[in-house]
Amino acid sequence: MLGANKNNIYNGNERKNFKLILFLSIVMLSTGVFLISYYSSITKVYNSYKTTLITNINGINDANKNVSQFNSNQTIDIDYAKKQLPKIINNLSIYRDNLLNSEPTSKYKKDSDNLKSGLDKNLLIYRQTLAILNNPSGNDVETSMDNLKTFRNDCINFYSLIDIHNTSISLPKISLTFIDNVLDFSDTAVMIKKETDIKSRQNQEFISDIDGLSTDFLNTKTNLYSNVIKVRKKEISYDTLSKLVDDNFSKLNNLQSTFEIITVPTSAIPTYESFKIVLDKYESYLSDFKLAMTSEHSKTSNTSMTPKVLNALYTSSDTLFNDIEISYANYIKTCAKLKNK
Repeated sequence: MLGANKNNIYNGNERKNFKLILFLSIVMLSTGVFLISYYSSITKVYNSYKTTLITNINGINDANKNVSQFNSNQTIDIDYAKKQLPKIINNLSIYRDNLLNSEPTSKYKKDSDNLKSGLDKNLLIYRQTLAILNNPSGNDVETSMDNLKTFRNDCINFYSLIDIHNTSISLPKISLTFIDNVLDFSDTAVMIKKETDIKSRQNQEFISDIDGLSTDFLNTKTNLYSNVIKVRKKEISYDTLSKLVDDNFSKLNNLQSTFEIITVPTSAIPTYESFKIVLDKYESYLSDFKLAMTSEHSKTSNTSMTPKVLNALYTSSDTLFNDIEISYANYIKTCAKLKNK
């Protein structure tokens, strides 16, 4: 009877142990299945987001390679670039939206952030290049050029921080060449604009100077023959008229001295030369008139001299004065062309 009880106790313990082992086995199996399912799910999530990153990276790389169509050695097909750049910007914007609308996993959070930041700079590069190409010599183009260099460097830096197995992203060489070509193009345009501005200022300074001299000349220019009539009527003397001629010579000399020292830009040479002709002709007129006046004065004692004979003395000076009027009209036309450039 005692032996039977022992057997019953033993069999009971075995059943308990079996149940415990079975329970533990079920728990361990369930845990294992759970862990396998969990890690499998996590892996799928990671792989899914990695696929998203890789897909966008490949698209971004392809979009950047498209700028090769704008480059031709060290030059750019400007018109074609301005037409196609908005399309590249639009494609990159789609990848940016894709990234913004996807939730990164913790494993790829930094890579995702760096990709977004790099892509933002990538977009700014092409927006800035488009702005420069549309207005290469604008007042703020030098700032735009500096911004473009900063966007390029920042983009390269953010892309270099991305570390994803079996994929990579960077600004390709053709993109960097395109950026350099845009900078060179804009730099040339800026230099041309500066030269144009300098020439424009020089032209404006010359125009201001020549306008002042022209006004002074008009105030000086006088047809002196009317004073000869006054002399003959005894209203003034020959000495007075001679002094009046000398005063005109003095004013003309002052004009010529100022005229000779003004700065003459290349584009203003025709205007300068046309005004010089006017001054030279007026000098010739004064000399010829004084010679005629002196000759008349010396002949006044000869009562046989008729007005017709005396008037003939001024034929040459009258012709010169008419030439002055014609030359001055030509100067005005030449000066107008310069002002309209």
